[in-house]
Amino acid sequence: MQAGNAHYRLAKDLPSTIPIFPLEGALLLPGGRMPLNIFEPRYLQMVDEAIAGPRLIGVIQPSLDGALRGDGEPELCNV
Repeated sequence: MQAGNAHYRLAKDLPSTIPIFPLEGALLLPGGRMPLNIFEPRYLQMVDEAIAGPRLIGVIQPSLDGALRGDGEPELCNV
């Protein structure tokens, strides 16, 4: 896999953790592109840090029942 000018050929090349962007109703297949309108300051910061670092962001479906965590963030689907 290539992200910008970074190449990830083996699982060990990937970072142990990546930031997660919850995105409802999205289906992104490998090699696909999805333009995002990112405007919330926390997600702008996440993108800035990803671009400065490993250039990876995970996209995950929020919980289908709309449940929220105690901090107001959406619960995420189990992977």
